[in-house]
Amino acid sequence: MKVKIMHQVDWRGWDDRKGKVPLLEDQVNEFIADKKIIDIKYSNSISMAANEYAHDTDFNESVLIIYEDEPSTIKQKTFEYVSNDSEINDFTKKHDVIKIEHFGALDDVTTIITYKEDN
Repeated sequence: MKVKIMHQVDWRGWDDRKGKVPLLEDQVNEFIADKKIIDIKYSNSISMAANEYAHDTDFNESVLIIYEDEPSTIKQKTFEYVSNDSEINDFTKKHDVIKIEHFGALDDVTTIITYKEDN
């Protein structure tokens, strides 16, 4: 089990989705995309300060993500004497491909695909 803490401070400058820092929601969605999530906790706070010369408000958001990395296995599939690329293309569409290698020449080509498979 692992923990990740993310913060977004002073959202006023970042809420346009065109700035350099993505919204906290986007950061969380990107982070959790390939993980097994156990729990997510959200917290926010607002602070205000004022005197006769100035005033300011800060808004802070925090997210605690409890997760496990998805276990995966690296595997290989070999295609020999393939006359039609559709078999290889279909396989690559359905798998998380790491590398494709071709060996041989002309009609005697062997293709080895290394891919990741989640357990």
